[in-house]
Amino acid sequence: MSTSSESRATAEAADRVGTASTDACSAAADPDTVVPAATTTGIWFPTVRDRRAGYIATSPVREAAAAGFDLLDQQLPPVPLTAHRAEDRWGAEAIGRAVGLLTDLHVDRTSFGWRLTASASKDERVEDSALVEAFDAIAEYGQSWPGQIQLSLPGPWTLVTTLSLRSGARVLGDHGARRDVVQAYAFGIAAFTDKIAALGMQPTVRLVETRLKPVLTGTWPSVSGWRSLPAISETQVWAALDSTLRHLPPTVLSLPNLDPLYLSGKEIPAAEAIGRTGARSVSVPLATLNSDSWEQLAILAEAGTGIWLHLPARAGESPGALTQWCERIRTPWTRIGMGPKGLRDFGIIAGPELPMNHPPLFEAANQPSPEHNRATMTIAAGLRRALEEIE
Repeated sequence: MSTSSESRATAEAADRVGTASTDACSAAADPDTVVPAATTTGIWFPTVRDRRAGYIATSPVREAAAAGFDLLDQQLPPVPLTAHRAEDRWGAEAIGRAVGLLTDLHVDRTSFGWRLTASASKDERVEDSALVEAFDAIAEYGQSWPGQIQLSLPGPWTLVTTLSLRSGARVLGDHGARRDVVQAYAFGIAAFTDKIAALGMQPTVRLVETRLKPVLTGTWPSVSGWRSLPAISETQVWAALDSTLRHLPPTVLSLPNLDPLYLSGKEIPAAEAIGRTGARSVSVPLATLNSDSWEQLAILAEAGTGIWLHLPARAGESPGALTQWCERIRTPWTRIGMGPKGLRDFGIIAGPELPMNHPPLFEAANQPSPEHNRATMTIAAGLRRALEEIE
């Protein structure tokens, strides 16, 4: 939880990052410059208490909410609040929060992950309680915040790949179950964002789709792992995404990269595939972009698609590197013939990605420290200011 002294230190660090250099790429930086709304959006994923991990979390979501809105007030893009820590381990998973949003479907958790059930389970009630607690915290600490709040969640197909039927078979292999999960998820997210909108905030959604390629190419494993499930047709995959996006407020489709898809002996460029989903905005990790990826970004930008770049989680380990990060974006963009002013509309996302493994436990040594997280936020704020001022 951020203290007032930490808040002041973070704000001062952001101003220093913003004014670190006088060249065009890091001149962001009148400290009073207002970061555009697209950048001050909070990447929000409320915490969840995890009893299966052997403890009950002691870090309440109210603390996460207080820290998140405090950072928004400073106009810093906060690190995604994906989970709390207890005993040096992560204690939350994105899939657990996602199943809590399923409308009129019931789940429980087994040794191999979440599965659909006929009636509500103890695990489901824990998730429902966590959602209520998260909403109450957002309402309490965000009551004076009139801007955007972004919920970062697994995409519908990523969620489908993680679920099983009561028999233990994958939901991905059952047409009716796939349809029911996608629809229930869209309705659940829409209902939750409607509640946030009723508080006077502007909800947006970020759907993290990490598994489109194995779904489309038939390489997602069965429960046994000895075979792969059949590929889902392009028509079904794109239609499900398009239908989901139509039910939601403004949504960012987050992809692991912009590599082409190879389906039925033909290459489908990333920009073309994204266009088929109906997505109006897309985010991608900066670290995965190559020369071909930048060309795909240019195609998307020229088509009016919003672009967000996700900084590596450990970007804050070199807090004085704002100029280098800016050049890492500007150089490949201009190399393909695009004008640097086009970068003014790019959004920046900071922090680690959603934890979607099961069980959701990671060694603390592999995670950025709180100090590095705060430094990453200041770099993101300074970088966005720099892009806005670029000539």
